[in-house]
Amino acid sequence: MERVLTGILMVLAPMALAVSALAIGYSVDHPTWWNAAVHLAILGGITMMIYAVNFRFIPVFARRSWRFPCLVLAQVAAGLLGAWLDFAGIGLRAIWMERIGIALALAGAVLFMFNVASLFHQKAHTPPPTDLHPDQAAVDKVGIGFTKLSASWLIVGLLIGVILSWWQPSFGRWDLVWAHAMLVGWFMTMAGGVSYHVLPRWTGVPWRSTQMVRLHYQIVTFGLPFMVLALATGWQWLFFIAGPLQALAILVFLVNVAPMVVKLTGPVRLAIAIAAMFLIVGLSLGVMFAVDASTGPRLRQVHVMANVFGWAGLLISGYGYQFVPAFSGRRLIWPRLATIQIGVMVVGVLTGMYAMWARMFDGGSGQAVTTACIVVAAGLVMFVIETAATFLAGRVEHIQLLSPTGSLPRITS
Repeated sequence: MERVLTGILMVLAPMALAVSALAIGYSVDHPTWWNAAVHLAILGGITMMIYAVNFRFIPVFARRSWRFPCLVLAQVAAGLLGAWLDFAGIGLRAIWMERIGIALALAGAVLFMFNVASLFHQKAHTPPPTDLHPDQAAVDKVGIGFTKLSASWLIVGLLIGVILSWWQPSFGRWDLVWAHAMLVGWFMTMAGGVSYHVLPRWTGVPWRSTQMVRLHYQIVTFGLPFMVLALATGWQWLFFIAGPLQALAILVFLVNVAPMVVKLTGPVRLAIAIAAMFLIVGLSLGVMFAVDASTGPRLRQVHVMANVFGWAGLLISGYGYQFVPAFSGRRLIWPRLATIQIGVMVVGVLTGMYAMWARMFDGGSGQAVTTACIVVAAGLVMFVIETAATFLAGRVEHIQLLSPTGSLPRITS
């Protein structure tokens, strides 16, 4: 069941991202669908991919099994149905559908928290791995802290979403409060936790500094609430505290993982490295918004394209090209397609960012934005094809990339 459900989610999640990209292209002439597309990307794409990875990932590294598999299925069902109902409700302006959708997404998140807590309340089935660097045990504890923190932000973000479906405050930027809680608090924090667990196991390289890993966790823990509060209140002075803290957290993360990423190989390294570049671009735009609030509304679309499809989309692709073989037990069917897919995504995102910029400042063509979004969607569909083909190929050859003890062999070229 685990392998089948993981495969289904790892196909459905990028499909949702592809649909959201098409909806953004469509929103050039129909602005209502812009917000719907962002919601689908976060709830149907990013969140479902996190669920997919954690469905296999958490039990392996916790050395425990899911206590209530039926509740895991309920979590996935609620999350999937909620994401698509929320998307349709916002786009069609059917408020009842939007409210049901975001409530179901919240129910899925609560079940996720309950399932993780129930899993960790059990005793470990196997002893901890003995073939890791001595400092990795301490880093793994920080990684678990990231996982718990990200799940907390998921609940916070979805609670905000439920409130906003009933009441729109007349102050602050609450649409951005929701987006930051979900993208930075949920996705970015989870990405940090997963990275600190898997990268040394994939590369065989220890972390340079355990203290830097802890520093990243501390900055995220104390810094992100300032950003959310600044967006909620609109107090400009808070942005001058929150902006640098958020930038510092991302900088520390990139400094920590850079030596690991260069040791990876093939499409995994390529996608993660380019994703980090888009993260820097998105961060730079965010800092610009904090300094000059008037640039935010004009460059919001560029910011979303860089963060959602450049950073999140390519990071999902990069990690996916490592996790898909690990979870399916089969090498990628078409490894060259993986490289092509990354190239298509990069072209689409860069073209989309430029077209959105030109449209806002130079009266550029809306058709250019639509075309770029179609290219991004095509790249995501390529990832879906690669993933589906690899899972459907069956367990023809066994690749022990995730062992029962959580020890992953070193990647070699």
